[in-house]
Amino acid sequence: MSTTGVTRREFVKTTGGAALGAIAMPAFQGGSTAVRQRRYAIVGTGVRAVGMWGRPVARGFQDAAQFVGLADINPLRLDAAKRLIGVDCPTFTSVDEMFDRARPDLLMVTTVDATHTEFIVKALDRGIDVATEKPMVIDETQCQAVLDAERRNGRQIVVTFNYRYAPKHQRVKELLMAGEIGTVTSVDFSWYLDTSHGADYFRRWHRLRNRSGSLWVHKATHHFDLINWWLDADPVTVTASAHLSNYGRNGPFRHTTCRGCPHSDQCDYRWDVTRDPELVALYVNAESADGYTRDGCVFKEDIDIFDTMNAVVTYSNGVTMSYSLNAFMPFEGFRLAFNGTKGRLEVRDYERQPWTVDSPTEIHLTRNFGRRAIIEVPEATGGHGGGDDILRNIVFRNASVPAHLALPGSRAGAMSCLTGIAARHSSDRGGTPVRIGELVKI
Repeated sequence: MSTTGVTRREFVKTTGGAALGAIAMPAFQGGSTAVRQRRYAIVGTGVRAVGMWGRPVARGFQDAAQFVGLADINPLRLDAAKRLIGVDCPTFTSVDEMFDRARPDLLMVTTVDATHTEFIVKALDRGIDVATEKPMVIDETQCQAVLDAERRNGRQIVVTFNYRYAPKHQRVKELLMAGEIGTVTSVDFSWYLDTSHGADYFRRWHRLRNRSGSLWVHKATHHFDLINWWLDADPVTVTASAHLSNYGRNGPFRHTTCRGCPHSDQCDYRWDVTRDPELVALYVNAESADGYTRDGCVFKEDIDIFDTMNAVVTYSNGVTMSYSLNAFMPFEGFRLAFNGTKGRLEVRDYERQPWTVDSPTEIHLTRNFGRRAIIEVPEATGGHGGGDDILRNIVFRNASVPAHLALPGSRAGAMSCLTGIAARHSSDRGGTPVRIGELVKI
């Protein structure tokens, strides 16, 4: 670990605790308890299903997961997904038929966000355990329905918050748990989506809040879960403001899709979906079945979500967070700082930017009346900062992990969603504070 004005050895001595550059990370491979093969099915066969919960599971977890069914409302997408995943299992356009015939005991929900509740509740009422992509739900009514279904059936919901499992995020958690900055008093958190990734949300179904809950829910639920987990606290009150500043009706021109657009020569956001064979197979070739287009215009006038968001969140332990999300930046990543009674922990994460960085993630620890240390960040490969592989290993092989890395359940899913739902309500009401406890009975 390199430091400013102090060696690693000297820094470890002055802290009086564990070596900050060598905090032990859990051994996920080889730490499993006995693995049992589960009858596994997926509903919703888009990119996330194929790339995260389909192909890697089929190739690497044959001992733990037997594919017994794939379901989607689009039969053409179903056939394409089956080929891309590489499995030989039945496909269904009705989840009820899949439950009757395939008899899964674990369902992975990767559908449009607004439909998660339907499939979660149906599965629980059939005695099937559920793992769901985030966000768990998109509004408070759905949230209550899911929590009630879990209670009455005594089953288990896992919400697949892969960001928790990125080694860099685990490092932050370990530092906070060790009390390296004392008691946390406030958090500054800014997330930047660039003109590639950010724009893509405005091409897809995510552009409609009745499908995604807005980026307050679909995207920010990742970030709110991280904060809830890092602080080991619940959100209490949210005050927010948000605007649609760049996309949608703000555009100088518009078309239905990028394909065939007469303004393509003038548009900085032009994008060719046909360059990606997987997207062609799953979406372009499947359009005739349901009319869904993957390359919608980012300036469509029906866009009713926000691209510029700010919130202040108070937590059950007295901490206050200032949060922002911007969806048309020239770079991708985040800035994060925890302010504590003994110092400050800062993180700068670079995911994509038009310049070269020495390290994709920088973590700095500055003690009050002390010096600044650069904290060593564990190397990781794979999706979501290395979190995807670790999460799959826990879900399917029950890998042995410390208590703070146990799989997130419905309560974690609810708390992260409700933070975003409260922020959306507050934004719509001109910044009126919204109390989480008034939305749902947990």
